Amino acid sequence: MHGTNPYAQAGWYNPQNPHTINTQPWGSSAIAGPSIFGALPYPPSQSSLPTVLTFHYVCFNPDVLNCMITGPTSIPYLEVATGAQNGVPVTVFRKSDGRVLASVEWTRSPTVEVSGRLAKQPVGQWLRLSADRGHRAMILNGREVMWVQRQTNICAFSSGGKDALVNIHRGPQAITLELTTEAFHLGLLETSIIATVLLHSGRSLD
Repeated sequence: MHGTNPYAQAGWYNPQNPHTINTQPWGSSAIAGPSIFGALPYPPSQSSLPTVLTFHYVCFNPDVLNCMITGPTSIPYLEVATGAQNGVPVTVFRKSDGRVLASVEWTRSPTVEVSGRLAKQPVGQWLRLSADRGHRAMILNGREVMWVQRQTNICAFSSGGKDALVNIHRGPQAITLELTTEAFHLGLLETSIIATVLLHSGRSLD
């Protein structure tokens, strides 16, 4: 653990990253379909669809465990709120219509649950820390996705892939999540939104 470094607090080993990562600009030419939440408006012309979807975590109160997530059009997309339920701290991801997308219970072994997609399970099982503490990995639709620290960013790669599917950057007043349309089609939208909060929570995930 190294001070208040969010990666170290999430269980990451913090020296120079040993992974070789392609430094070419990343993005996908794939065409995004309708949002699975019905909350991401896309322009009618396919030629004008973005290759990267950008989300901002803002209005920290005082941190990312209580914040607002705005979507690609800067419209509030999700609210992240943390409070006690039956004496247990719980972080809830709530959609603009009031429905709960996901929840995290901060017990001794934290758990995560995504409504209709992921049954409650330990965070450390869902987002597994590698033996060398160099990255975290998850299985998504039968494919392994690795979350790797790259300098001050966190990037997600498909196992064996060279191009980043997701890029997360923390600034002084906001966290920015950039998601390629390829990642969107792979089903990484919900996963990335939740993982961003977990990896910047400053709490033990295992």
